Amino acid sequence: MNLKKVRIITMSGLFLLLDRVLKWETIYNWTEPGLVNRYFGWQPFANKGVAFSFPVPVAVTIFITIPIILLIIYLFLIEYNKSNPNLKLIFAWSLVLCGALSNFIDRIKYSYVIDYILLGTALINLADIMIVSGLALFMIHLLKSKS
Repeated sequence: MNLKKVRIITMSGLFLLLDRVLKWETIYNWTEPGLVNRYFGWQPFANKGVAFSFPVPVAVTIFITIPIILLIIYLFLIEYNKSNPNLKLIFAWSLVLCGALSNFIDRIKYSYVIDYILLGTALINLADIMIVSGLALFMIHLLKSKS
């Protein structure tokens, strides 16, 4: 097994673990807002919707999330098993997968996603950052490969 692949997957796994710890802390210890200013800081929030708190029933969200996670696993494995894989794509898909899994765990366990970072007017979590970062890496790869 390629050591670089293992390091990349381990890093994504550590981000997943950190997000789970931060969510646990949000529920049990850091329940009060800790704001640096009115646009940045720590603010616990139970997000019962999907992106931008758009209201969607939990059962529907879970039903839709399962095939999406399976697709991400498929795309990850395609790149991972190539004879000459693109390590940036492996990192991108592992970030998206770990972020999606963390938020999926929340939906199964609590029926909502635990957000805790106030950034501007948005409340997000590390899993959201992982998903967006991974998709941004993928999009950059697509743009570079077209030119």
